[in-house]
Amino acid sequence: MTKQQLLKYAGSVSQLGGIRDFTFNDGKMKGVRAIEINTGKLKVTVLPDRCMDIANAEFCGENLVWISKTGITAPTYYEKDGKSWLRGFYGGLMTTCGLLNIGGPVDDQGLHGRIANTPAEKVSVFADWVGDEYIMKVSGEMRECSVFGENLVLKRTIIAKLFEDTVTVEDIVVNEGFEDKNITLCYHCNFGYPLVSETSRFVNIPEEHCAMTPPVHGKEEECISVDYPDDVVKVGIENNGIGAYITYNRSTLPDFVMWKMLGESEYVVGLEPRTTRYGGANIGKNNAYVKLGSMQEYKTIVRFDFKKL
Repeated sequence: MTKQQLLKYAGSVSQLGGIRDFTFNDGKMKGVRAIEINTGKLKVTVLPDRCMDIANAEFCGENLVWISKTGITAPTYYEKDGKSWLRGFYGGLMTTCGLLNIGGPVDDQGLHGRIANTPAEKVSVFADWVGDEYIMKVSGEMRECSVFGENLVLKRTIIAKLFEDTVTVEDIVVNEGFEDKNITLCYHCNFGYPLVSETSRFVNIPEEHCAMTPPVHGKEEECISVDYPDDVVKVGIENNGIGAYITYNRSTLPDFVMWKMLGESEYVVGLEPRTTRYGGANIGKNNAYVKLGSMQEYKTIVRFDFKKL
């Protein structure tokens, strides 16, 4: 329908979808700002206080993601040392890892770095008609910096359209310091039950890594690196009549890791486009950082698509 045709049927766009801005008010999530984007098919919750990452996600009323036992936590509770990052790792559709470390702790950088616990500045929300399309856009900036140290800014824009089944994350990392900096990024995308179960099928994942089981007591995690020859990569999970897919470009995210954890409660499959397959100290040992000069930018785009099968 055109805008005019649609508004003959609807008193407000809010009866069909749109954006809802609210604040959680309970437990460790108290005070965390949330912006819900609802396309009418796809509903995602963006957390400006947690790096503009995406927590909950539903498609056609079905949950898509794994939410950990920690639940959403405010950045106030961030513990940076060692692996204590896990005390605030809620999972969700996308948790950003970086900007100075991904993987195991190294030097003063704990597991997966600091950026996921950095609140956004300059948050803006756009929801309006552009011609006959109703566009929803949320943007903000996260600054990772230190006196005598780095001055890095992650500028993020999340875009969706009414009635569509896609959400796109566009990022720009800017080195606003005057020294070259080594950066690294990982998009930790965490899919869960009922999309993830013993009947899940994988798209564009090597067959030897696709075996699934019900939750297993004492199961250990697997981190599986996968090489792709194509410039544009699309990977996904299909189950129970729903498909979830991630598309990214290897020119900026050249590596991919499948995180497979089929334990009790920790029952999750992570699909992770990354700047490097290495983590922690191994990034430096393999010279696998992205070198970002003073005032230089690094741009990435990750698109999530969903469909009924």
